[in-house]
Amino acid sequence: MKLCLRCNNYYGDEVSICSRDKLALEPVGKDPLIGALINNKYAVETVVGKGSSGIVYRATRLLMGGAVAVKVVHSYLGADPKSMEKFSREVRALEQLRHPNIVNLWESGVTDDGQPYLVMDYLQGTPLSSLIEAEGVIAGSRVLEITRQVCAGLQEAHSQGFVHRDIKPENIVLDSTSEQDFVKVCDFGIAYTVFENGMNTISRPTTVAGSPAYMSPEQCRGLPLDRRTDIYSLALVVFEMLTGKRPFEAKTSKEFMVKTVNDKMPLMSTLRPDLGIPEPVDLVVAKALQKNPKDRHASAVDFAKELSLACQAADFSSVKGSNQKNDGRLQNPSQRVNERTRGPQ
Repeated sequence: MKLCLRCNNYYGDEVSICSRDKLALEPVGKDPLIGALINNKYAVETVVGKGSSGIVYRATRLLMGGAVAVKVVHSYLGADPKSMEKFSREVRALEQLRHPNIVNLWESGVTDDGQPYLVMDYLQGTPLSSLIEAEGVIAGSRVLEITRQVCAGLQEAHSQGFVHRDIKPENIVLDSTSEQDFVKVCDFGIAYTVFENGMNTISRPTTVAGSPAYMSPEQCRGLPLDRRTDIYSLALVVFEMLTGKRPFEAKTSKEFMVKTVNDKMPLMSTLRPDLGIPEPVDLVVAKALQKNPKDRHASAVDFAKELSLACQAADFSSVKGSNQKNDGRLQNPSQRVNERTRGPQ
């Protein structure tokens, strides 16, 4: 089996060039862990996700029962320092974070053939990206509840000194096992710490990492980051949930980054005047989307509080629009999702 590292499409061993990106394919082997027993604890059953950095399997815990997600780094990346740094970063972050709104890490280690792995919650639910795609515009009350829970998870990460750096709809999962939305924040693979922030301030800008459509201006410029970059990214997600649109449209990652740094951020009401978005709500989101981090909310909790007060003051319990479903709940069948590897977005 071979993989295109740009589009994450898989091909047979006989193919050498990606038909879409015209890039040389990387051999990644087959799925050797299906049927395997990891650490005498986890029976691997099937593949549930694939990406440029590894494969995610569904497995059963033999002693406790229940399903888990096992993320295994591709064997050809095992000797790559950058890939292993990303993997170690994710492990370090998840080992320290225990919060209902953050995916849990159960264990990490190395398989018998030398492939690093980590064992996490296996989530049954729907990515927020799928909900936005299906409904277009999401009811204000539901947006507020989702935002509150994401902020709660981020506040825990920030209090532990971590910056997520990749908040986007794909990394926010709505657990479908409850009648109410229960949010899990996923993928801390590029999270970094306040200590690293300090080193970057002294020596050099940080490596640019993240998903360009949801990156902050300082992130696009490779500057040192703090919790306020996550607040900016989350505000972009809120903007998209309430309007069904991103504030900027671009064809390339570079174009997204240039617009993020240089272009004026539109108000939600300007982009979608047909939705009647209240001014107080518009202004809270606009504050979180300021170019200068100092002009944003000081914490995720502050953002959640101000958004909640603005919604209450404006009696913003729903958003009326042609794409909004009457009940505000998921209309598409739930999908099994997991803390999976992802390629460039």
